Amino acid sequence: MLSSKVQTLVPLALLALLVVNLIDRLVRRLRIHRKAKALGCGPVPVEPTKWPLGIDMVLAGLRADREQRTPDFVVARFNAMGPRYTWRIRILGTENLITAEPKNVQAVLATQFNDFIMGAARRTNLKRVLGRSIFAVDGQAWHAAREVVRPIFSRENVSDLALLEQHFRLMLQCMPVGGDGWTGPVNLAALFPSLTIDSSTELFLGKSTHSLLSKLRGREEDNNFHAAFERVQQLLGIRMRLRSFYWLYGNKELERCLKTLHKFVDKAMAEAAAEREKGHNKKYDFLNTLVSRCSDRAEVREHVLGLLAAGRDTTASLMSWSFYCLIRNPRVFEKLRSVVIETFGPYREEQNEITFEKLKGCSYLQHVMNETLRLHSIVPFNSRCAVRDTNLPTGGGPDGTDPVFVPAGTEVNFSTHVLHRRHDLWGEDANEFVPERWEKRRPGWNYAPFNGGPRICIGQQFALTEAGYVIVRMLQKFEAIEGIDVDPSRDYHNFTIVCAPGPRKEGVKARLKVAGA
Repeated sequence: MLSSKVQTLVPLALLALLVVNLIDRLVRRLRIHRKAKALGCGPVPVEPTKWPLGIDMVLAGLRADREQRTPDFVVARFNAMGPRYTWRIRILGTENLITAEPKNVQAVLATQFNDFIMGAARRTNLKRVLGRSIFAVDGQAWHAAREVVRPIFSRENVSDLALLEQHFRLMLQCMPVGGDGWTGPVNLAALFPSLTIDSSTELFLGKSTHSLLSKLRGREEDNNFHAAFERVQQLLGIRMRLRSFYWLYGNKELERCLKTLHKFVDKAMAEAAAEREKGHNKKYDFLNTLVSRCSDRAEVREHVLGLLAAGRDTTASLMSWSFYCLIRNPRVFEKLRSVVIETFGPYREEQNEITFEKLKGCSYLQHVMNETLRLHSIVPFNSRCAVRDTNLPTGGGPDGTDPVFVPAGTEVNFSTHVLHRRHDLWGEDANEFVPERWEKRRPGWNYAPFNGGPRICIGQQFALTEAGYVIVRMLQKFEAIEGIDVDPSRDYHNFTIVCAPGPRKEGVKARLKVAGA
């Protein structure tokens, strides 16, 4: 008797829950509609999908990632929604906005900064690795984390190029030169990350990973830290594409990689402590500062890994994309090399002409890096989540000029890759590499490679200085460059958390000729 009653009540209870859920959704939609109308906000189109939960778009995105065309896949989605640059996406049970409007990017990052935090999926996903670092926290915790790391990016530290020079010379040894003065085929997109991880670990930890040395000795497989770091980036990239379902992928492998990274950082901390006890103090002991300001050893690790992720990947990607562009544009290579020799002189083992000030003052070098970052955003997509009901300045209504209502909890995705290639903002040559466009252009929020507002990249000058230095040293050393297996028909994007040139195993493959050889 009881069993039959239960069998009758369970379906009724489920039906009641369904009805309550539907009513709740209808009430919420009505509230949003009324509030949006009161604020003068207009509707935005919804991206059409073929399968429930937008699974077709998820699978298409993962396929684009495997084929290394994710940024171009997103451009194609914008083109399909065109000429609108703000629209709504419904994927895996979430409903988000996506935009490539300068005013909207400015609002999210700057003028309405307090209305937004980082997206929940991004925070929870990155928190597993980066914990309390500036890249995974919001609010007061972010302010505190930024103050902890701010000293490392002081003008004095950014200007000190001696440490980078040591690792640069080691990188040159990984590029053996033949009797004709040309190097053998080298993959610059593999060498530059080794250069930046080696110099960053020595700067932040006082202990280098020596991945370039491992390459020289033909024992790259022995460099567990570098391999683990690479794999963590790949795992986090895939997990971020799965949005709120990130936790379904790669947990055990991620944990194994983190153990390797933590072991290295812990050893560096122990060695730094031993050196301090002996009275061997560095000019600026970053680790000691972290230890004194952080609550525990785990927090120190989190800050270090956050800085390594930024210091290694963004800078290496900028270097790689720069040479990717220079290979495809011989005119720019020759012009930039002429400017470099005129400004900094020819290559010498003991360089003393390259300073922070001269790098900043070399206009054409800065134009080349600006144009590289315009065409190839290091972080082509980003997001923020509304913490309260708010709005975006534009993108709604029949002609896309009305404000757009953003309910609390809505994630706003924005694409600098699309923004930087808009023909209506940059001209008909928007897809071409033309550094000269920067001679008179002051683009404002049309250009945001390092974000903007309060959370503008704290390491921006660090990355530009390191990349500029390496570009100058390379062009002093080599007078010609020849791309190998260049595919002019498309770009390949090795996109994890940041975006570097692909294909994954080739990257920027080239031969270089030593000057005067």
